[in-house]
Amino acid sequence: MKRFALLVVAIALCAVAGLARAASGPSNATVVVTPNDLARCGPPPAAPSCGAAHSDRKWFFYDDVKDLIDNTIGSFVICQYGPCPYYDGAGTPPPLGVGSAQISTVLNRRPNLATYQFGGIKLASITTLRYSTYNPLAGNKTDPTRSGYLHFNVDFGPGVCTFPLCASAGGYQHRLVFVPRQNGTVIQDSWQEWDAIDGLVPSSQTSMWTFSGPNWPTPCAAPGTTPKTWGMILTCYPNSRILPGDSFLGIRVGEPYPDGYTENIDAFKFGTAAGTITFDFEPYGCSSAHGDGEMSGKHGGDAHVHFNKNGCAGKDDGVDEPDNVQHSDPGSGTDFKSTAITSAAFAVDEGRQTVTMVGTGVNNGLPVGFTMIAVDNGDLAPGVFTLVLTDGYSITGSLTNGAIVIQ
Repeated sequence: MKRFALLVVAIALCAVAGLARAASGPSNATVVVTPNDLARCGPPPAAPSCGAAHSDRKWFFYDDVKDLIDNTIGSFVICQYGPCPYYDGAGTPPPLGVGSAQISTVLNRRPNLATYQFGGIKLASITTLRYSTYNPLAGNKTDPTRSGYLHFNVDFGPGVCTFPLCASAGGYQHRLVFVPRQNGTVIQDSWQEWDAIDGLVPSSQTSMWTFSGPNWPTPCAAPGTTPKTWGMILTCYPNSRILPGDSFLGIRVGEPYPDGYTENIDAFKFGTAAGTITFDFEPYGCSSAHGDGEMSGKHGGDAHVHFNKNGCAGKDDGVDEPDNVQHSDPGSGTDFKSTAITSAAFAVDEGRQTVTMVGTGVNNGLPVGFTMIAVDNGDLAPGVFTLVLTDGYSITGSLTNGAIVIQ
């Protein structure tokens, strides 16, 4: 049985999503993270020491109850509740692209979307720390203030948090915890961005954090449940940093929530003076498509085929051609040129790929809507081109020369 994977790629995704692998130098980057990009640690669950999780900016799903990496406890989705591509019927897209990471929890589960890539970075060096959540009413059984919270393993600096409150120097010293409902109003059925440094007031460092240990260490001792602003943390613990080694940083869904809860996560942003890296969680990466050639005309003769769909920034750098569809069929009096592309969707089948482009254009100067479907059969057979115009013209057939390439 053939397996189809629907890859819906919106123009917004490909305009902003870069495939940069690092954020070196004073520059910003956007990294698209797909299921294939998660840390590959063998059959789940896996130990946190898995080497793949500690290299190359990897993300993974983490079970905080068992302290194990388990990529089966989360997923990457396009739709949440309601028909694709709408979000709970409201048509609200995620902040980046067309998809997001999704975690559902029930009973005693404490799942996280997590990474180890920021170990050793001083808190005072962090200029941007944000993430976005979608809180669906349909997936929330009781408490409308629930939302995924950010937390990370902390190192307060030499001699600050000592045994028995914390482990030995350089070891586990508990976590700092940013809870959205302590930093604003959680709104149901809506995407919200949470600023874990400034909270609701720009450039204020007034976001509120708690400590997972029983007490904050000296010199600002207090119960761990006592909130401190980001600015207070930097003042009290000027040498604090994300713990090296066991450098866990994650967004957790479940405190736990025994009656069940579902949440979506996207657009995690982490910045220093060197630049800001943004992670866009998508069910699939960006694809591009190009076709040019001839096919048999609808009423004889040759018909010309041309189209282009750019991929992500960084993938198609140097490509000057905009997204477009063009088709001329002299035998039927058709001369079509697109003027706007409203959507593009990619599908993958065994041995072939398909792109569907929808939009508006002109046929012999008159406005029309169009749907174009192109199939790249690889080495199996020539590419197939289909065009349907709202003025009644339609054509489908294999290219007699030229090529359709989708990648």
